[in-house]
Amino acid sequence: METDESSLEERVAAGDPAACMQLGKRLLRGRGIERNYERALACFDTAARSGNADAFYLMGKCYLKGVGCIKDPGGAVSCLENAARRGHASAALKLGECFERGIGAPKNDELAAYWYRKAAARGESRAYDDLLRLARAAGESPRHASR
Repeated sequence: METDESSLEERVAAGDPAACMQLGKRLLRGRGIERNYERALACFDTAARSGNADAFYLMGKCYLKGVGCIKDPGGAVSCLENAARRGHASAALKLGECFERGIGAPKNDELAAYWYRKAAARGESRAYDDLLRLARAAGESPRHASR
């Protein structure tokens, strides 16, 4: 096990995005290792620099909640958008929530609906409920909201 740990650490030190994601998730959740949110965020940052959508998504969630960093809703929206544009369904859903609630960006129901539709198209089933709620709040028929 110790050689596995040292091998993982060596890969992280070399900037291997997959190793950074593996270690970052373990550090974030405290699985088999002491939690270290700051280091987890640094690992995700390294992986994000290679274009890893999951890394952008997890960084966005950290920035939203201030986990391992100062709370930064604007930075969160930027990370979530990077992930969503790379096809990450959960990031698109979270981004829709940000626009719907005005978290990290001005409230914008059109952008919220856009990202909810993207999330739904990528298989995120919770997005359908969000689209329906948004349409009802705007007084639209649910059929119009899904376009």
